Amino acid sequence: MIKPVIQMTSRAARKILSNPVTLTVNGRPVQVEMGATVLDAVRAAGSRIPTLCYHPEFKARAVCRMCLVDMEGERRPQPACHTLAEEGAIVNTDTDELKAFRKVDLQFLLARHPNECIRCEVAGNCKLQDLVEEYQVEDLMPKMQRGSLEHPEHRIHDHTSPSIWRDMDKCIECGLCVDSCSAQKIDAIGFVERGKGMVPVPTFDKPLCQTGCISCGQCTLVCPVGALIERPDWQRVLEVLSSKRRTTVVQTAPATRVSIGEEFGFEPGTISTGRMIQALRALGFDYVFDTGFSADLTIMEEANELLARLRGKREGNLPLFTSCCPGWINYIEIHRPDLLPHLSTTKSPQQMHAAVTKRGPFGRNAIPESEEPFVVSIMPCTAK
Repeated sequence: MIKPVIQMTSRAARKILSNPVTLTVNGRPVQVEMGATVLDAVRAAGSRIPTLCYHPEFKARAVCRMCLVDMEGERRPQPACHTLAEEGAIVNTDTDELKAFRKVDLQFLLARHPNECIRCEVAGNCKLQDLVEEYQVEDLMPKMQRGSLEHPEHRIHDHTSPSIWRDMDKCIECGLCVDSCSAQKIDAIGFVERGKGMVPVPTFDKPLCQTGCISCGQCTLVCPVGALIERPDWQRVLEVLSSKRRTTVVQTAPATRVSIGEEFGFEPGTISTGRMIQALRALGFDYVFDTGFSADLTIMEEANELLARLRGKREGNLPLFTSCCPGWINYIEIHRPDLLPHLSTTKSPQQMHAAVTKRGPFGRNAIPESEEPFVVSIMPCTAK
């Protein structure tokens, strides 16, 4: 009996089938586009193999070795993320030897990882933690010291940045942070040393706050563990909310009311404004505001500034560039200072809203004069 060939049901299916490669994954024939990897074929077949260092936007490094598969005719297992699918290849992903290797691989990674899961910021959203739980891995190997004894200047912990924390004792050397920073043309992070001493560090071993980092946060998005995270502020916020000593005000950016819904399983694009406001009020915030209001103020101020520059009544070059994004401002100040005369002098919507809240009509009427309100911003941008 001839088994049916599995075909990918997507918009790209016609392109794939125009020049297909047929191979077998765990006994099931599958077709993928020529140039696709074995990992693509495994996923097209509906099978699953673990990955830690793979990201579809970057060239595969194949360093974690979690995606090794057996291929008929090969002397040793091959990394699925880096190996091209070939016509007639026979691939197995779930042999006892592969499962045993993945378990040992995870034990090695655990030996280089601190036992801080219970208080880690990414607990419950960590790929390493998920795989350790899935494979029921025991932490049996002796702990290894991270970093290089010969080069203590390579900082393992760096909390100097106002937006990003580095804890390299949690790093698994996947290289995704280096790739993402390079993709932004910033190159603030790179690898040093080799072997067990290898670790990604900021340029010239400087603190992250003294590098070309613009706090875009792309490295924190791709890090599969807790080695790079956004600076956590939620503990401080909960402490103030619990004490009830200060008037608490929160502003929410428009993008957050959509993106937060996906975290709770809603259809992408679902607007969750009402749910989010209700949740913030339930947390204990006294006032909830929409940053869209101050975004309108920013637009009006930038429009007035543009007219003033066009009429020669205000200093500054043309064209006029917006100043509403802190990440953009960081980029200009650090990497393109020649463009500073083009920037608007208007505050960002977040800054403007905070100023209006504290010193505007609302602050004068709703907050006691002797009290400093506690203003929280919920933003989609790490730099903010």
